[in-house]
Amino acid sequence: MYRILIVDDEPLILNGLVELCNRVTEIELEIFAAATSQEALDWLGRTKVDIVLSDIRMPGMSGLELHQEIMKQWPKCKVIFLTGYSDFAYVQQAIRQGSVDYILKTEGNAKIKESILRAATSLEEERFMDSLFVQAKQQKMLALPYLQQQYMSEILQGDPATIASIHDKFEELHIKLSADTPCLLLIVRIDDWGEIHSATDRALIYFALDNIANELLMPMARSLSMKYEKNKMAWFLQPAEAELTTEGWTRTILFVRGMLEEIQQTCLNLLKRPISLALATDAVEWTSLPQKFDLLNLLFHSGLGIGKELILLEPNRNAKDEDRSEGARLSSVHLHKIEYLKACMENGHEEPFFDTLDELLSVASMAGPFPSGVQLELYFLLVSVLLPHSLIDSDSDAKDLGKFTQMERFETWHQICEEFILTARRIFEQKQVGMNVQEYELIRKIQNYITTHISGDVSLTKIGEVVGHNPSYLSRLYKKLTGQGLLTYINDVRLEKSKTMLEQDCLKVHEIATELGFLSSQYFHRFFKKATNLTPQEYRELKRDQKE
Repeated sequence: MYRILIVDDEPLILNGLVELCNRVTEIELEIFAAATSQEALDWLGRTKVDIVLSDIRMPGMSGLELHQEIMKQWPKCKVIFLTGYSDFAYVQQAIRQGSVDYILKTEGNAKIKESILRAATSLEEERFMDSLFVQAKQQKMLALPYLQQQYMSEILQGDPATIASIHDKFEELHIKLSADTPCLLLIVRIDDWGEIHSATDRALIYFALDNIANELLMPMARSLSMKYEKNKMAWFLQPAEAELTTEGWTRTILFVRGMLEEIQQTCLNLLKRPISLALATDAVEWTSLPQKFDLLNLLFHSGLGIGKELILLEPNRNAKDEDRSEGARLSSVHLHKIEYLKACMENGHEEPFFDTLDELLSVASMAGPFPSGVQLELYFLLVSVLLPHSLIDSDSDAKDLGKFTQMERFETWHQICEEFILTARRIFEQKQVGMNVQEYELIRKIQNYITTHISGDVSLTKIGEVVGHNPSYLSRLYKKLTGQGLLTYINDVRLEKSKTMLEQDCLKVHEIATELGFLSSQYFHRFFKKATNLTPQEYRELKRDQKE
């Protein structure tokens, strides 16, 4: 749909142009009319306008001056100038200001319609060229650091599809690491921000920290960093030499270990910030990186890790230790799935929510005798997902909701799984009911406004202002919910109201046209005949004869 604003100080011409635009069937138009430049400015200040069809000479402000104001507010708007003058100076200035066309009023309706359609085509082409996809490609080099960090974050989340695309993505994102070579992981934590509170200042610290580490490690290692949480960075390291031999890896790991203290001290001296570092024992394949990431983060959560200015090395673990720790806690992959559950719940995405929930519940069911550490952790994480929605959407009392905080009331993990699934289904059902009620109330409010203000301003812009929605979104939503376009409903209301008024035989036809907001009795005449195959007067006489 395109919004067209028609501006002309001569009423006959203004009404004629409105009627012309109403007969345009090739594109959908929402039409606004203004008899003065000030009225036009008022419309431009209320809603986005795609096309302006304007007289070039008007009292107070010329069409050219109006065009300058249009460009300030809606720079992509297409302007078509109409005039009775063939003054070359006007033509030249109109073209210089970038208007779509310049048409003499004597050229007729066909020329005007052609120009409107050409403007719509031009807008469509520009919309395509300005699409996010094209802009993203043009801005890609500027966005590369962010895109690289985003992709590395997805790798650490263990997403199989992400890791499967690693070769193509490394090339596409210009990541200077080898997708075929193992990776050594280093975690850095800023222990104390001191007086640095703003996100901008902290971003500068991260940037400086990255430069320091790159400078110190560059002789032996190439790296890529990624910020996560509020105070941590992960470095992905590989040997700098072209031949990645076992000997080369040994030298690289030894070099990185030896440089940890210097990185730490340089940050303290230059940035005045204490940091702690945790280094993996060995390099691993990209598919195993999420598990390594979890192990290094664990070092910061217990024992020595709660101190400051630490240098932590991943402890050597034998097979017995690995068996004991297997399933001891949820991995970062599972924690990210908890965040995904929250997003699904908020957005009403039911099917992916239950697919992910089943996956997490199955993982916990295999984590040892009930209640295992993983089951305890997952239980309270799922409570954090469901409880806020239960409090908002449930009609249960507080005592009933309190069951979520009492894990001891369950005898088996299976009982807990059933309770979570049942509660989640109830929440989704209540959300659907709530959405249906809100949709019904919105439709009722729209229709009530239209029926009570049919003789006034019932433009999509005005209705959007009344109900608090964007006009374009409102039009799409109304059609989705009712199966009928909003403009069609407005015309139906006008038609039924006009029939009632004609049957009452109290007002003249031109008075009914004015009462129902038609710009002219001629337009009302055409509108009514198109809908009923009768003119308003013929309809009135037919009903009068039927009564007799």
